[in-house]
Amino acid sequence: MAKPSPITFHVPASAANLGPGYGTIALALDLPLGITVEPRTDGEIVVERRDDPGARSEDPRHDPVLRGLRRGAELLDVSLGKGLSVVVEGTIPRGTGMGTISAGYAAGIGIAVRLGRKKKTSDELLDALVPLGGDPAHGAAALLGGLCATVQVSSQQEMQLRQRVLQLPIHHDWHYVIALPDVQMGTADMKRVLPPTLPHSVTARSTGRTLGVLQALHHGDEPLLRECILDEVHLPYRRRLVPGLPEVLEAAVDAGAAGATICGHGPGVIAFTMVSGRTPEIARAMVSAWARLSCQATTLTLQTAFYGALPAAPKHRG
Repeated sequence: MAKPSPITFHVPASAANLGPGYGTIALALDLPLGITVEPRTDGEIVVERRDDPGARSEDPRHDPVLRGLRRGAELLDVSLGKGLSVVVEGTIPRGTGMGTISAGYAAGIGIAVRLGRKKKTSDELLDALVPLGGDPAHGAAALLGGLCATVQVSSQQEMQLRQRVLQLPIHHDWHYVIALPDVQMGTADMKRVLPPTLPHSVTARSTGRTLGVLQALHHGDEPLLRECILDEVHLPYRRRLVPGLPEVLEAAVDAGAAGATICGHGPGVIAFTMVSGRTPEIARAMVSAWARLSCQATTLTLQTAFYGALPAAPKHRG
């Protein structure tokens, strides 16, 4: 009997908290985790993290891919009794704000979706991912790809958080420069510095700018993005945790970027441009700005990932 073909798919990195879109907007980046799944017969579930050599020293039971797989199997009534081998490959840098953990959870859920016959909506799958420890916006982009927004539809009185995922149009010509400084920080630290409340005036300005960011990304409108990427919700409070952040943001714009902001919870910074020829100068400017403060940084130049952990919906012929 022929051996079953392995299941293979990709899960993108992501940038969330885009400017004023704190906690709601995320962008899938074409820097994927490659997932290969093969059946076993010994009942073992083995996850080999070739993307992260350091994972070998950690308790494998806490691996995000494994946890996502088990939660997805529970949700979709998938039997894992015979066992599976899962190989994870890729180069998404950890601890940079590029959604590594959420990508792992999304990968595990993506495996369960491909093994199960039961169907769940992307909203239900995101609601399963978030309680594991995933970020809603990062998780939505990892599951679906492209530009996503998440809307919390559960009330404060409900015990379970419920989200709606909005897949939004984005211009294909956007290019992104991700600058990654040699700075260590935890997600908890980045959350701790945020104030518990904001003035009404900040809320109104941020709501308008968020809509402007979505419009600019859709139409490739660089001037609009430059005006709307400004943030008063989280960036002002996180500056002191990322040395040189204001200087790097300014350097990116001076070098030709349409705008720049912190990537996810940081410390990475993402800069936007519609002109691919500008990316080398933007990258050099960001690295130089950090170098002047005795901080080393590396860069990645990426585009939008129009794929996610979930299988693409079949296209209907009109």
